[in-house]
Amino acid sequence: MTYGSLPGVIPLDGPEAFARDGLGLIAGVGDSVAAFDEARAAAEAVELPWPAEVVTDVAICGMGGSAIAADLVTGAYREVLLRPVTTVRDYHLPGWISDTTLVILSSYSGGTEETLTAASQALERNALCVAVTSGGKLGSFYAAEGVPVVPVAPGLQPRAALLRMMVPLLVLLDRHALTPPLTSDLEEARATVAAAVAAWGPDVPEAENPAKRLARTFEGRVPLIWGAELTAPLAVRWKGQFNENAKIPAYASALPELDHNEIVGFAGMPEPLAAMAHLVMLRDPRQHRQVQRRFDLTRELVEAHVADVTSISSEGQGALARMLDLVMLGDYVSLYLALLRGVDPGPVEMIERLKERLAQTGYGRSADPSA
Repeated sequence: MTYGSLPGVIPLDGPEAFARDGLGLIAGVGDSVAAFDEARAAAEAVELPWPAEVVTDVAICGMGGSAIAADLVTGAYREVLLRPVTTVRDYHLPGWISDTTLVILSSYSGGTEETLTAASQALERNALCVAVTSGGKLGSFYAAEGVPVVPVAPGLQPRAALLRMMVPLLVLLDRHALTPPLTSDLEEARATVAAAVAAWGPDVPEAENPAKRLARTFEGRVPLIWGAELTAPLAVRWKGQFNENAKIPAYASALPELDHNEIVGFAGMPEPLAAMAHLVMLRDPRQHRQVQRRFDLTRELVEAHVADVTSISSEGQGALARMLDLVMLGDYVSLYLALLRGVDPGPVEMIERLKERLAQTGYGRSADPSA
């Protein structure tokens, strides 16, 4: 597609443009190929004390960036998964999890309280547990309990560790023969990541950099991000990156479901919101024909009620490569938008304040049922 460019006074070229990126998140995206290789090697090396054929189903327990990694994996392979695979974002495990369930405990920090709670329940049920983490209680206490651990490099923001959390999930599913063989998919995906860094990285001038130019179109806008099928979890990833990196509100929805409810709300869109709403359609060339028609027809109905509409299509042969093509673009766009807004993309103060308050109030249920 052709990306529009808006004139702006804040430069996105040269080292001074990236001075506000205190944690080096943009440089971290540039290290994505190394992260991909390290994560793959770590997951292939971990010893699993059970035969692959005993697994009847899979639960991937995680929150935030760790959970979206699971959603992306299941979104890419939803049509070819050979066993049920579910993402669990909760303190409680579903009742169906048993001693033949592969439970992947996915927590970058190793201290996510929801995932730790799920871990204790999984061990009580003698589930086949494996952890993907950089440390914390998940990497120490549960390792001592016999849970195999796929080690992840520490010191990152969880959202910046997506590939380090996502690639082990792919390898673990592959090792248990829960997908068709993934070797060729992983190689194409790695090449896609490298191409994205080369095309959209900070060293590429704005005039030649679609990610930088696209970021300018979001200045003063509220992104409404739509996906479908493979791109449905991508819409959630883009939303989260706009929230955490650019510090702006953003919303994600999926077709065809939104055509059964959300579409009606556009008729009553308040003018101030309409003037800020930027609709982003994340499309995929392999989407169902009816989904493709729905994107076109729904756009015709709602575009008069928003300020901007941008349609972006994934590129690549395999599903994983097409997914990572849009992951990388969304990451770069949200980070460049943070710089345009004059904010450091790294800190997530609202999340930290919430964690502090939770720690002050203690863990567990309130003794007062009315509280």
